[in-house]
Amino acid sequence: MKKVLIVGLPFFPHKYQYLVDSYKKSGIEPKVLLNSSQEDFNGEVNGTFYFSGRGRWGRFLSYFRALKDFKPKNIDCYDYSIFTIFYIITARALGINVRYWLIGWELVGDNQNTNATSKVTRFLTYAKMRLSRLSLNFANHIYAKEHHHLESIRAINPHLLTKVISIYNCVPVGEFVGGFNRAGDFLYANAVIEKRNVIELIDSFNELKNKGASFSASIYGFNSISNDVYAPRGVHYSDKALNHFKNLDLDESVRTYGFVNNIKDVMKEFKFFVLPADIVLANYALLEAMSFGLVPIVYPGDGYEVLIDDGISGIVAKDYNLTKALECALKMPEDKYLEMSEAAYNKIKKDFSLALWERKISQNIVG
Repeated sequence: MKKVLIVGLPFFPHKYQYLVDSYKKSGIEPKVLLNSSQEDFNGEVNGTFYFSGRGRWGRFLSYFRALKDFKPKNIDCYDYSIFTIFYIITARALGINVRYWLIGWELVGDNQNTNATSKVTRFLTYAKMRLSRLSLNFANHIYAKEHHHLESIRAINPHLLTKVISIYNCVPVGEFVGGFNRAGDFLYANAVIEKRNVIELIDSFNELKNKGASFSASIYGFNSISNDVYAPRGVHYSDKALNHFKNLDLDESVRTYGFVNNIKDVMKEFKFFVLPADIVLANYALLEAMSFGLVPIVYPGDGYEVLIDDGISGIVAKDYNLTKALECALKMPEDKYLEMSEAAYNKIKKDFSLALWERKISQNIVG
């Protein structure tokens, strides 16, 4: 049986369980080396997982131990940490096939996880960018999940594009259920980071309230409220956004939450999913929401046109006037809403279902 060791993950949300299950369905045996301790893990501990612990030396030793015990012919390396270059070069030196997964803005200097503004932090962000770029040269295959990855790689070295596999996030898709009578209007459910412009969303809710609009909304993802699901991300911005919310009188219309494990159940209680982000394609929570029939409301962020047809499968605030887009949603008649809801669902079912994704991840595996 072909084997793949997944490395670089600091946490294990449910979307990675889909990855593990997909490998097993394809006849591939996966193991996951988590950059955390077993005590910090809130999932089911079983033979799928190795734990590196919290320390740097633990990561080195546990990686070699996993390679020795599991003997994989393939490594899937997710670029969450400065250790990426170590994982990749070590694997290549041992003759292991490496698939390098890009996850965000690491090729241009990813600061969404930055929780301080010191010179040391800025230096580490820069070093991480340089090492991520260097890692491109050593990987056998590069898996790019977002549009801007391709542009970055083309600018770094266009010859590297021959190693790139473009693969978007995908989600399981059930049967369509219309949701016009759902109790909630607007849902934001993502990490509260600067590139998702949550403060602008809060201001738009405040404008709606000041205009006398009646609506209900929830914002999930303030890690300062609760964060049992993800590693800390953008704590400074999250705190700033939450304090901004508290300074406004929005409690009757808008509720705020941290991260939760049951966000899929929460989604089914809302009509619209709001993502005023710089990157739209292919935000996992957005795909998940659309698969439940929520109508998306987005900024014209990177890749939006691949996912959302304005006025048909969602609302695109092309002028960045989010308040106007929210007002349009509140005024939408039932027949139009159900039409857009089904179009959003069908888009995910056709182009972003898990079945399509499974075929791509089973390629470029040796064994």
